[in-house]
Amino acid sequence: MSFVVRAPRRLPFAPATVGAIVAAMTMPACDNPGDGAAADAESLARQAVIRDSAGVRIVENPRPPADTRLGWEVGTEPAVSIGALEGEEPYLLDRVRGALTLADGRIVVADIGSNELRVFDAWGRYQSTWGGTGDGPGEFENLLGFDRWPGDSLITWFAQGRRLTVFDNRGHFGRTFALEGAIHRSPEVALPTGRILASEAIPETILRDLRQDGLHRREDLYQVHGAEGEQQARLGTFYATETHREYSGSRIRVMSLLFDHDIASFMWGDLVVVAPNYSYEIRAFDADGTLRRIVRRDHEVIARTASHVDAYIEDRVTREPERLRADRRRTLRERYEGIPLPETHPAFVTAIADALDHLWVQEYRLPGEGDAAPLWTIFDPQGRVLGLVETPAGVTDIYEIGDNHILGRATDDLGVEYVQAWPLSRREGY
Repeated sequence: MSFVVRAPRRLPFAPATVGAIVAAMTMPACDNPGDGAAADAESLARQAVIRDSAGVRIVENPRPPADTRLGWEVGTEPAVSIGALEGEEPYLLDRVRGALTLADGRIVVADIGSNELRVFDAWGRYQSTWGGTGDGPGEFENLLGFDRWPGDSLITWFAQGRRLTVFDNRGHFGRTFALEGAIHRSPEVALPTGRILASEAIPETILRDLRQDGLHRREDLYQVHGAEGEQQARLGTFYATETHREYSGSRIRVMSLLFDHDIASFMWGDLVVVAPNYSYEIRAFDADGTLRRIVRRDHEVIARTASHVDAYIEDRVTREPERLRADRRRTLRERYEGIPLPETHPAFVTAIADALDHLWVQEYRLPGEGDAAPLWTIFDPQGRVLGLVETPAGVTDIYEIGDNHILGRATDDLGVEYVQAWPLSRREGY
């Protein structure tokens, strides 16, 4: 049996408030975005070079001019904001790991501090809690993530043996199962056909790196598993993030590094994307592991320099109170002095596909370039670049993009977390 599950395209925003938790607004008008933006998008799309090679569609794109924008607009305030410094427990978020909307507009938030899925209505009003800490049916000891599952259900994954649990859309426990294969594996994304994309550390890599000090670059195998956890297809091996390791007797110290790389994995229509950000290249596969599409964009590889490290340290130091800056600067310099770092910067930050199958790729900014609003290159469903769009500066993680909203995580100056839905207005025809 085949299932298809899609993200809701729209959220039913309404002009209502719920205490300090919900702020609603009217979407900004964008009736006349101007002919310039449309002409720019069409011109960029026409410049894409598309060719087929052994059944793989390859799309080569130019880089949009830095001062141009596509003409899509994000609201100046969130329409829904879930979170609070103090108040009722459901609104006190602790390490949000993801959020999504159900078909009826409810917003589900994964709060790993409490090992709970917290459910809110479309206006941000608390409804119920699913899961919780424990080892019983539907409980977690270490919630890691979740995604949609066929039938408007949800699937979660957690640390005990990388097990997965299915809930229906009212939070009722369905079943728990485990992924077949190696011990060191991690679910990444649920496919709309009721399968799971998972990554796992390659045993040969683990043995090679065992008890070796220095810079380590992880290599992961990505595989598709069936609805019962069985292995079905291999997508291939990909270089992931770098770490620095130091061994002392039986103890190991693992340190995350500046400018480390990562892998974005998500669904793009019916294709599965696995995209390491070592280069500006997005690879999309069928669920059987067949490579179907490669999307590239002009990009200059930038080598890491000492001045980049200095700029990063100064960025961090300026966020501290004046009296603490000298000590903070010294501590950071000692931490990174003598530690090998990645030779090049990431080509991009992350990527995601929206409900209309546009591809969004977040541009990487060098240290010292400021805290400007995140900038994204937008590609049409065929992989042709359309232009650039900015998202709100305070939203550091984006979990979902519908046709009229962006759902993500924001943090204020006090470290309080919020899950927010921002209105998104697109130009007609895009």
